[in-house]
Amino acid sequence: MFFEVGTLLTAGEDSGQVIGYIQYRNPNDGNKSWTEYRMKGPKGEWWLSCDDEYQEYSVSYPANYVRGNIGPEWHRVDSGTQIVWGYSGDVDVDPGETAEFVEYEDSTEEKTLSVEMWSDGAEYSTGYYVDADEIVKTGWSEPKKGTPVQRAVKVVAIMFATMVCLSLFASMFANKNGTEDISKYIKNSSSYTYVTSITGNEEQKADVYQHNYQKNTDYVAKDIIDAIEGNTESVTQMDDQSDEEIAILTSGEYCLIYHPEDDPDVVYIQVSSRKYNYTSDNAPYRCSSRGTTWYRSHYYSSGYSSDRSSYTKSNSAYTMYTGDTVHNIGNGYFDSYSNSVRQSSINSRNSSYGGISSGK
Repeated sequence: MFFEVGTLLTAGEDSGQVIGYIQYRNPNDGNKSWTEYRMKGPKGEWWLSCDDEYQEYSVSYPANYVRGNIGPEWHRVDSGTQIVWGYSGDVDVDPGETAEFVEYEDSTEEKTLSVEMWSDGAEYSTGYYVDADEIVKTGWSEPKKGTPVQRAVKVVAIMFATMVCLSLFASMFANKNGTEDISKYIKNSSSYTYVTSITGNEEQKADVYQHNYQKNTDYVAKDIIDAIEGNTESVTQMDDQSDEEIAILTSGEYCLIYHPEDDPDVVYIQVSSRKYNYTSDNAPYRCSSRGTTWYRSHYYSSGYSSDRSSYTKSNSAYTMYTGDTVHNIGNGYFDSYSNSVRQSSINSRNSSYGGISSGK
């Protein structure tokens, strides 16, 4: 099905007018295409997604309050890259623009949650599925258009935002050394200051650093993920709450980003080899008892099983572990963000070295 700009329609419990649409394709899924219609209705702005190939249709509303708070009630059903190949009407995109997306469903498989990661930030939406016969065209009328002054202001705003984004990206990447090791990046970055080390068993140790400028764990997590180009096994935030503890597990390291106890204006980063965690169960430096419990249970749930086969000659501190387990490993915004960074890095390398790229 296809609707021109100006079409009046109902979809499920919602109604409105098409004020614009974006046509996407997914290079990771055989260039499968679908259309997102920007709607304006009595309840405000909403989007209608129409995927005729897979016979999937949904209504969604912007929900940026979600941020990284994606709980265990949601399960991932799809992810990939979306590339703009067509558009019309009041939408702010350009041909060839790309974003990474992740889609979730609840246990009823009726409600939806989507994350789109664009170059200037993430966008969230929640909604519900509809059947094709629930989408009904009810008429057409000329959509209202902005005045020339309004359009000119929008163009200037877009140009300014683009300049700011380019400046920010240039600043970020100028400080990245591209290493896959968190410890090496933090040690060599002027943004971090060494605090102390904790000695564990078998001559393993964990190093603790403080971020010199940031008071928010979310920002620090993004900085580290960008620095290691998304080379993570999982990234999980405690309770899926903003500015809470964040654990990053890579193939060789385990990193905890947290506020020291009773000091919310400071961000600590403890990083160690996975062998340190396998052989020792020390509490992170100045970490709350709640944070310590989560730190141990997260490692046990995310890394212990595979490490047990890697460190067969070492005695594990978790052999008799009877504590809690973490069920939503990597089920949230930061793991999706890391996947996006990793894919962008792969595409960039393929493009630079003549390999096959799934991007533009």
